[in-house]
Amino acid sequence: MVAHATMLTIAYLGPEHTNTHLAAQRRFGTRSRYAHEPTVDDVFSAVERRRADYGVVPVENSLEGAVTHTLDRFIDFKDSPVRIAGEIEFPIRHYLVRPPSATLSSIQAVYSHPQALAQCRRWLRAHLAHKIVLLETNSTAEAVDAVLSHGRLHPTSPLKHVAAIGREEAARGRHLAAVPIADDRENKTRFLILSLRQPRRGRRHKTSLLFALKDRPGALSDALTPFKRERINLTKIESRPSKKKAWEYDFFIDFAGHESEPQVKRALRALQQSTLYLRVLGSYPTAKA
Repeated sequence: MVAHATMLTIAYLGPEHTNTHLAAQRRFGTRSRYAHEPTVDDVFSAVERRRADYGVVPVENSLEGAVTHTLDRFIDFKDSPVRIAGEIEFPIRHYLVRPPSATLSSIQAVYSHPQALAQCRRWLRAHLAHKIVLLETNSTAEAVDAVLSHGRLHPTSPLKHVAAIGREEAARGRHLAAVPIADDRENKTRFLILSLRQPRRGRRHKTSLLFALKDRPGALSDALTPFKRERINLTKIESRPSKKKAWEYDFFIDFAGHESEPQVKRALRALQQSTLYLRVLGSYPTAKA
C-alpha cells in the first residue's frame, strides 16, 4: 500500500471488481479515488491528460503470456510521456458464477474475457465436457453482468442456462452462486503502474525497454550481447509486429537493474548502435513477492 498526503486518482482497466481493479486497490489502498476506463488506451490517455495520477493495466499472465493491447499502446504512441513507474503481481482466482438454479450439467454457455476463458480451458474441458458455447466479453465483471441480463436481453435464445467466469466479488449480493475453479498451476497476472512521475528508488529495480532493430543478419544476437557482457539478467523478451512493414518487429525487454547504474548505461550505449530507435519505458521497483 502507498501512503500519500493528498488523495490520488488511479485510472484502471475496468469496470469494478475486475482483477485490475482489485490489484490497483491492493497497491494504492482505500484512500485513493478509482476511475475505471473501458480500454487500455483510455487508461494511458487519462494519465497523459493528467486526469489520473497513475494508471494500472495488465501486461502479462503467467499462463497465457503477454497482454498485447498494452504492448501495442507503447508501440503506437512512442512519443508518449507516460512511463512505467512500478509493477504489481496479483494472484488470479477464477470462479464459475451462475444462477443457483443452473447446474453444471445444464449450463449451455459461459461468458468471460478471452484471457479468463483461455486460462480456464482445462477446467472447462474437465467439468463442462458437454458442448458449451464460449461468449467473449470485455471483462470478467461484464461477464457476470451478462449472466444476470441474459434472459431479459435474449428471451428467444436457445441458450437458457448460462454462467460466467469472474471474480467472487462480482457475484456478492446478486443472488448468484460462485464456485471456485481449481487449477494446480500458479496463475498470476503482472500489472504495470503508469505515471508521468519518476518513481522513488527502491532496493531492487527492473528496467523496461522498447526498441526496433536494423534489418541485418545477427541483429538480435548483437543487441543482446552487451547485457551478457555486463552480466545483466534479462527477465523478459517479447516481440510484436511493427505495423509498418510485413515481418518487421518491435522488441520489449525487461532486465534487472536501474538505468542510472554504470553497467546498465554501458549496455544501453552499446544497444543504441544496433537499433533504429530505443526507448527506456521506465526503471522502477520490482513487485514485492
